[in-house]
Amino acid sequence: MKRIRAVLVLLLVAAVSLSLPGATSLAQEVLTNDSVIQMVKAGLPEAVVIAKIKGTASKFDLKTDSLVSLKKAGVSDKVLEAMVSAGSGSPAAAAPTTTTPAPPGPAVAAGALKNQDVIYQLLVSGKYVEMFATSANLETNMSFFQSKSEVVLEGRKAQYRTSEKQPVFLSTYSSTDAPLVRLKQGDDHNDRNLKIGSGAFMPFGGTQKMGVRNEDKIPVTIERDARGFYKVSPSATLPPGEYGFILATGFGAGSGKIYDFGVD
Repeated sequence: MKRIRAVLVLLLVAAVSLSLPGATSLAQEVLTNDSVIQMVKAGLPEAVVIAKIKGTASKFDLKTDSLVSLKKAGVSDKVLEAMVSAGSGSPAAAAPTTTTPAPPGPAVAAGALKNQDVIYQLLVSGKYVEMFATSANLETNMSFFQSKSEVVLEGRKAQYRTSEKQPVFLSTYSSTDAPLVRLKQGDDHNDRNLKIGSGAFMPFGGTQKMGVRNEDKIPVTIERDARGFYKVSPSATLPPGEYGFILATGFGAGSGKIYDFGVD
């Protein structure tokens, strides 16, 4: 009989506990506008409130009137931004990611080299590091009777870097198929670009030039070895900057590839 009474008491305590505010487990917690106001009114630090919003499921009312009410209730701008980022009905969305080119491959011995559509840098150690092509877009700007086309790569700096001022490359492309060029860092955007076309249009005709300008090409020394590779090296030392081997024939459809690298 005493055992039965003890069980009934435990069940009663559990039922009362579940009926109390805040008894729901964290796994089932869903933040609302009132939850945020409650935390702010309780004096919790701003960073704590934001962390809570980012780590907990939410169902916020983000209508204009509701945001105004939150502001009047003392919710800070940063907390409001976190609420808007979190959206409604789910934990805060993950920050957007930027697509980056694959890192260079590990150094390999000469016997392990590929022999098609590839460019390697020859290291001082005698081994080779495979470079990977970066996708680039062809952007054309039209103005009054004029046009300008540029190859645009994302990011102001290439992921692949070298400290060698006169690096040596082994390529399956000739200097005509993949000329070495210097890339210009964007003035207003996080990118690198290369002018590749220009034109002038008149009512009864005009001119249009396409291709890499001579002023953007880096003079190289090139020789072909017995395996069929082209050994390519700039004729003079390269100043620090951004460079690349551009597959010049690949941009007819609006996009192409560049084996880009930077000299530090």
